[in-house]
Amino acid sequence: MASRLISLDRRRLLARALALSAAPTLSRVAAAAAIVNPPALLENEAGGYRILPAGTVFCGGAIPVSGHEIVHALVSPWVPLKDGYGFIQSYLKSIGRPVQALCGMELRSPQQMTFEAFRAFNAPYIEQLTKWDLMLGRYSAVCRTNVVPARDAPKEPSLHAFSYCVPSNYQGITFCISGTADIDQRGKVVAEGDVSPAGMKQRLQYCVDVITERLAELELTWSTATHIDLCVAQDIPGLLDGVVVPGCKAPPPGVSEFI
Repeated sequence: MASRLISLDRRRLLARALALSAAPTLSRVAAAAAIVNPPALLENEAGGYRILPAGTVFCGGAIPVSGHEIVHALVSPWVPLKDGYGFIQSYLKSIGRPVQALCGMELRSPQQMTFEAFRAFNAPYIEQLTKWDLMLGRYSAVCRTNVVPARDAPKEPSLHAFSYCVPSNYQGITFCISGTADIDQRGKVVAEGDVSPAGMKQRLQYCVDVITERLAELELTWSTATHIDLCVAQDIPGLLDGVVVPGCKAPPPGVSEFI
């Protein structure tokens, strides 16, 4: 079956914002409102955006420079990652954009990987970014999220979606944020082995905190997000009301799905 690209209509939607993690509790929204002094952002001049530097595999987030906006595109059906690189490059060329306009990659994987397997998986990915001039010094210029679907996982790593920057006179806020796993700065899994509601809420809260900090460093808040993915495989009663939006009877705008 031929691959088909579904690019969201950025004129009919409001902000083209993609926050790849979980929505915050109300208290976290208030905390994010107190903007911190942002670190030095790096500019990808060819792509038309700036990044929050994080490491060689992913950047913390990307925001467009003046006169540009970030667009989020879904790929259906998913494309194997080994073919996805050429797919992205061909698509961007077809709309008159250089491959350096790429600023976000969303991947779907067959199964969880060990740290060693993940490092091996990342090696050719980093090599591809280097070929595309999407490494700013030693920092990746591309946001990334890896998800292992609990059901109907692909047989091989696949491209689910990507984000890119285009010239635009759109006046709203657009951005892209990398997802985060429930692994702390020491490399330890948060509440490891605990899949109880309490343990899973602890994991989710950690992810919320990390993304909240990234937003603040980009001088953004959760209120600017329009698409938020909550990646949870466990069936946890009260997770949405108890952690994400305490006291609310329904998800707020932007909480779109559980994976």
